[in-house]
Amino acid sequence: MKFEFVAGNLALDFANSVHSRGSPDPQDDLKNYEDLIGWCRQAGLLGDREHRRLEKGKSALAQADFDRTLELREAVYDIFSCIARGKNVHAGPLQRLNEHLGKVMARANLRNAGKRFELRWEGGGAALQRVWGEITRSAVGLLTSDRLHRVRQCAGENCTWLFLDTSRNGLRRWCDMQACGNRAKVQRFRNRNVTG
Repeated sequence: MKFEFVAGNLALDFANSVHSRGSPDPQDDLKNYEDLIGWCRQAGLLGDREHRRLEKGKSALAQADFDRTLELREAVYDIFSCIARGKNVHAGPLQRLNEHLGKVMARANLRNAGKRFELRWEGGGAALQRVWGEITRSAVGLLTSDRLHRVRQCAGENCTWLFLDTSRNGLRRWCDMQACGNRAKVQRFRNRNVTG
């Protein structure tokens, strides 16, 4: 499966792995552990060797890791969709994100990487720890940045995707102009021709 990365932020792209939230038939790109590992690979969070190792590691533990990752995704979505709609963030999703933050930071270490430093996650399941860590760090980084007011939810019909509006004027309306933006233009054209 080919996943889409249009949000401009890793955590938002992860939240966008569900299409048409709130509709009678939402589509989840992450149906199982294998889908999760594929998403992580395409997001650049896993190298080839890690990808192969995690694919072989299917077990009851893999299901628990999968469930934990989806819990993180839902917390991220709940928080940023409230922000995008100008609503107050509820305590529950923020608490869940804080729980993930505490767990991943307990396994994080700073390492010297030449002229800069990088954050590494250690311990059992280091590859998935890094995945959780990077997604959590992306969410926390955006929540604490001066770009938080640029988080948007797509204005496309039945689209609930989130994105970071990096346009100069801050008026971007769609997650992807080629998809939702074009559909909106076609619909406006049809409406004008029907009424005109």
